[in-house]
Amino acid sequence: MNIERYLTENRQGTPLQILRLLRQGRVTVNADVVDSPRATVAVADNVRVDGMTVTGRQPQYLVFNKPVGFQLSMDPTTPHSVGSLLNAFDQQHQLKALADLPKEAVGLVVASDDEHFLTDVTLQNWPSRFQVQVSGTTAPVLAPNQAFHEVKTQVDQVHQHVTVTLTTTDGEMAVAVLGTLPDALGPVERLTIGPLSLPVDLPVGAYRGLLPTEIDELTGPLDDDDLAKSEN
Repeated sequence: MNIERYLTENRQGTPLQILRLLRQGRVTVNADVVDSPRATVAVADNVRVDGMTVTGRQPQYLVFNKPVGFQLSMDPTTPHSVGSLLNAFDQQHQLKALADLPKEAVGLVVASDDEHFLTDVTLQNWPSRFQVQVSGTTAPVLAPNQAFHEVKTQVDQVHQHVTVTLTTTDGEMAVAVLGTLPDALGPVERLTIGPLSLPVDLPVGAYRGLLPTEIDELTGPLDDDDLAKSEN
């Protein structure tokens, strides 16, 4: 069978991920780098990804709803860390969190043991959307800031609060600015990273695996050369 099908059947990623593996020179067959999805592979061949046999490589891609006061360390023995939320099975993986979210903020955190995935996502330089609620019905005015792509306020007359959201690639600054607004009703929350939204059914302190479509959207589209190679 061809290498693309072989890697798919051995759960090495989504179709786009597998094309990336090949394009990035991360797949070897009998110690030779293979970059074409049409290359053939036999049962007796030694197929490896990132130096690991395909049967020993099952990368994790997780999305967390981080609680307030928890740091981004993925070490399961560190108290009040995202790593301490992991179940026993997931603690076996050397996970790393993507992007920075200060411990005083809550919300969306992505983690994986696939360093190439984290690098690919980082290179996209996705903006994130942050939110905080303040009491009252007068919308606060934020000082102009070139790092903020979009700032919105929504007044809720019924519940007597204002929701302030902003979109930026500078998460630390967003948390610092929103977190110091007078009369904040709770911590700053990250709602999105690029195309990925915090799942509405994911409770605070919980996590789940990323869906294949979410993985592909986060890493961005393949370039024309990659697509052409996949068709040949």
